[in-house]
Amino acid sequence: MLKHAIKALPAESPLKSLEICSAGTSTLDGMPASGNSIDALKKVGIDIVDHKSRQITAAMLKECFLLLCMEESHLFSVKSRFGDDVPNRAMTLKQLNPNAQDTDIPDPFGGDYQEYEEVRDEIAACIPYILKYLESEMANESNK
Repeated sequence: MLKHAIKALPAESPLKSLEICSAGTSTLDGMPASGNSIDALKKVGIDIVDHKSRQITAAMLKECFLLLCMEESHLFSVKSRFGDDVPNRAMTLKQLNPNAQDTDIPDPFGGDYQEYEEVRDEIAACIPYILKYLESEMANESNK
């Protein structure tokens, strides 16, 4: 969803230079997205039919500008496993949303379609704040 939002930004946006990656803390490489994920995103015009899962690696983290996790437990897992390789900018998606009631977005894996829609909508509510944060942080980096 972040890729989709950045694609819609003006061509001169510095965010266009970012590579947006998705990786999991407890997944196998090459697994397809669930049918409910595909359907929930298709409903809002995002096609993830070709998406394949991959496990997070130290190499990914070393190149990472911002690490966003769904849950605090994911962030803890990454910090425990990778220590110094975790970027300074590491948080849950909802930590950037001042309207969020908590910090976690639950993994809907195994849930029904409605749960996937709810998670999609929780993530969507965070996207404007993520974009604003990225713009600010990239501006700060370029001013150094």
